[in-house]
Amino acid sequence: MELNNQNTEQLILQAAETVFFDKGYSGAKTTEIAKIAGVNHALLHYYFRTKENLFTKIFENKADFLLKTFKYSFETDLPFFEKIKIAIETHFDFIGTNPKMPMFILREVVSNKEKRDFIIEKIFPRAYGVLADMEKIIAEEIAKGNISPIKPIDLMINIASLNVLSYIAAQVYFGFDSENNDELNEFLLQRKKNNVDVILKSLQP
Repeated sequence: MELNNQNTEQLILQAAETVFFDKGYSGAKTTEIAKIAGVNHALLHYYFRTKENLFTKIFENKADFLLKTFKYSFETDLPFFEKIKIAIETHFDFIGTNPKMPMFILREVVSNKEKRDFIIEKIFPRAYGVLADMEKIIAEEIAKGNISPIKPIDLMINIASLNVLSYIAAQVYFGFDSENNDELNEFLLQRKKNNVDVILKSLQP
């Protein structure tokens, strides 16, 4: 079966994500990624050249998707607290579709200066536009006395911290192989609701 360029690239990225998250950056081999993607190694090299390029593309895609969801929530005509609720829940669900990503970041990025520099140089600039939009809306709400003073970056960190910790706690307690476990699903639903409540209450004046 002949695959078009977009499908082939996506298959390689999906395979690379699986291998990176399971084995870490240093343990990932492009030959294994090619095998899982169902392509030969020469084709992987044609599309991405190096393992570093694969890593970069995966993180850029994840960052772009996540930032777009944050941007969307703040562009709606909904009341401010409803915007924040959507942002929290969307981020929570994003982690749910990428459950191994938090541990990968802790293991690979936090402990690796080169990878930290990559995040700062490549990913942070992508967030500036979203933060600028948030700053304007937050400043208006503060001026009206609707919320307590807070910087946009602090709000994003608060949201990310609570949501990521919820999934790390779930993985520690339930393990990685319990996606269909009713108890796990109930735990995550409760954590999502709790995280929304905690953030919204922290914003109240």
